This record gives sequence, structure tokens and C-alpha cells, in this order.
Amino acid sequence: MIQISVVVPFYNPPLHLFAECLRALKKLNPYEVILVDDCSTDARVVNLAKSSGFIYLTTPYQSGYDGMPHNLGVQHATGDCICRVDSDDVLLELPETMEEDIHFGRLNRVKAPVGITIEELILAPRAIYNGLVTTKEIWQKYPLAEDSNVYGDILFALRVLHNRHTFTVHPNINYIYHKHPASIQNSKPQFYHRLRQVQTVARFCQLENIEPIQAIHYLEMAMMNVRHGSNSLKLFHKNNASDSSKDTS
Repeated sequence: MIQISVVVPFYNPPLHLFAECLRALKKLNPYEVILVDDCSTDARVVNLAKSSGFIYLTTPYQSGYDGMPHNLGVQHATGDCICRVDSDDVLLELPETMEEDIHFGRLNRVKAPVGITIEELILAPRAIYNGLVTTKEIWQKYPLAEDSNVYGDILFALRVLHNRHTFTVHPNINYIYHKHPASIQNSKPQFYHRLRQVQTVARFCQLENIEPIQAIHYLEMAMMNVRHGSNSLKLFHKNNASDSSKDTS
């Protein structure tokens, strides 16, 4: 059985959800659990983390996002592979073996990334790296962005897909993904998130040196998401089907 380190970045999570997260990890009993505190100000949360029996680390300053604490946890991890878990979620199962480069979790409220493509992730971005397991080498090759301008999880996923890393998806739901009013997803308007997705795609193209014609194609898809939101993927497939029928006529 592989040794899996679980990294849990946190900053003032709701106490009851954090406690539920830690209880689940104790029950699961992975190789090691690393809690990385982004300078929380809630003493109850800090005390809970310190008394959990897990490894407790702190960032040098409050970064405000999960990239820095996650990367710090990866740096200190000693397991064969590393799993990422949010501090207000629940991890139910881990893979016993790693058949491919990456093992995606299967979330309770999110479409599983079976057969996920770059195009789909640009047009219909969603959380797919919660519960993701991969090697320390891969996590360090594509470190999470530490700024607020992009979605670090989407950027990571785009890069591993572009570089053709192989992946599997957990066969059953193994990750409970919670939503709460204080989260960034719920506290900002939809248009903000769509513009942030455009910035994410632009940075992906820069980091991976995507050829200009392909980069423009990706950015046009990101702008389709800005204009049409959740309908983007359906419109994209409809337009492609229409173009194919014209080519064969």
C-alpha cells in the first residue's frame, strides 16, 4: 500500500467543519497529515489544529489564499504521494495503489472528471483537484499559484492535462465538498469569477509556452465562458457540430 501524505491548508475555517474534517482524517489514518495554518486569527481553530496530533505548520505571513500553505505542506511531506484536502471538507477514502500519474477524487456535488479535457475545463470550470493524489514531484513541478489573480486549482489541472499526465478517477464518492456563505465562490459575483478564469487561461498559456494560434483559441473559449457561463460547453459542441456538417456538405 502506498504511503500518502495529506496536506490541509487552512485559515479560520468554520470550527464545526474543521473539526469534522479532522475527525474524518483520524478515522482514515493516512501515512501523515500536515495542517498548514495561513496565520489564522481564530484561537479556537488554532488550538484544535495544534491539539489534533497531526503535523502543524504556519506560513511566514498571511497570504490570503491557499497556494502558499499548500506548497509549504508539499515541501514538508514525506509520503510516496500527496493528497490535497480543504479544511472545511471531508475525505472518506484514499486509493490503495497509484496506477497512473494522478488519481482524482470523486466529489459529492461536482461532475466527476472522467475523460476531462482542457477544452471542457476552460468552458466549464469546476473543482476537480479536491482529494487529488499525485507524487511530490508533480506537485512541485506545477506549484499552486500564490496570488489572487488566477484559480490555482484550475491552473494546476490545465497544466497536467496539457503535459499529458495520465490519470484515474476514484470509483465512488470519496470526498464531501461543502459550501458555506463565507467562501470566495459565494461572496463574489459570477462575472468576477469568469474574468478570473480568463486570467487563469492566459497564465496557463504563458507558463506552458502555448503557440499563439492555440493560445488565442483557448482564450476565445474563456471569453465564451464570460459571455455564456454554464451554457458555454453546450454552445461549443453545437458550433463544432454545425461546422462539421458544413464540411461534409
